[in-house]
Amino acid sequence: MSSPADLTQILAAVPGVRLVNSAELYPEHGSGLPLLQIANAHGQAVVALQGAHLISFVPAGGRDLLWLAPQARFSPGKAIRGGIPLCLPWFGGHPDKSRGLPAHGFARTSDWSLEEAQLLDDGRHRLVLGLKDTLLTREMWPHHFHFRFAITVGRELDVELLAEHHGHVPVTFTAALHTYFAVPEVADCVIEGLAGCEQIDTLDGIRRLRNDGDVRISNMHDSVYLDVPAEQRIVSAAGVTRIVSNTRSAVVWNPGTAALKGGDIGAAYSGFVCVERGDVFDNAVTLNPGGVYRASMQLSAV
Repeated sequence: MSSPADLTQILAAVPGVRLVNSAELYPEHGSGLPLLQIANAHGQAVVALQGAHLISFVPAGGRDLLWLAPQARFSPGKAIRGGIPLCLPWFGGHPDKSRGLPAHGFARTSDWSLEEAQLLDDGRHRLVLGLKDTLLTREMWPHHFHFRFAITVGRELDVELLAEHHGHVPVTFTAALHTYFAVPEVADCVIEGLAGCEQIDTLDGIRRLRNDGDVRISNMHDSVYLDVPAEQRIVSAAGVTRIVSNTRSAVVWNPGTAALKGGDIGAAYSGFVCVERGDVFDNAVTLNPGGVYRASMQLSAV
């Protein structure tokens, strides 16, 4: 993780980006994490150094496209419920359940370093955060790597996840941008752009079927869609959110009323839907030594 001195030096030359404690922006969520607050004429965003985790993105004059759980806690080593968690280098539970490794990998709870920050000529900001393997990560995933997450904040939010494989043998992994989108009422929203895709319903014994239309959420929903088009749209009473990505999978998730049984979502489940772009299940990625994986995504209000 970047030291305070390193962060101060990098950010000194970048107007519009400042380092704050989570207590300043989110006092109701705890005071344990350093955040980067980004603001320019096009939009604003907040990202936690832990997990390179985007928490908020607000286009200028618009609403926050991302959702944060009212009961989410900002504390070291604890995954943040909401925003865009990075699921890497595995999505869901680890294949070897006997090891007790964390769901969705270790990247989302690791401390990332700020490697670059700049104010672009067009007034947007671009930040790059990085994570390299350590003794601790190699105990969970025995590979040498350099992950980077590039964030460009403008009228649209552009992100790119890069995974460089520095090991000596091929490695297969899965990754997802586990995005929580804010909606006024999940039961009333429509997710366009997944018609005709193979669907894996994980709530019904990994049942495979062909999705024949737009996706609507009536209660708990947890499905993986394979080989999806580049673009999806979430249509709600608040407007349309456009998602464009080069990845091949999409995961649509909402816990429904099961969230009322406990946890950090509760009755707030009706205020979000996850549409997670990535490469998971049949779309898993294999990298040869020296290979680089690139997953890009753009979010915008239209």
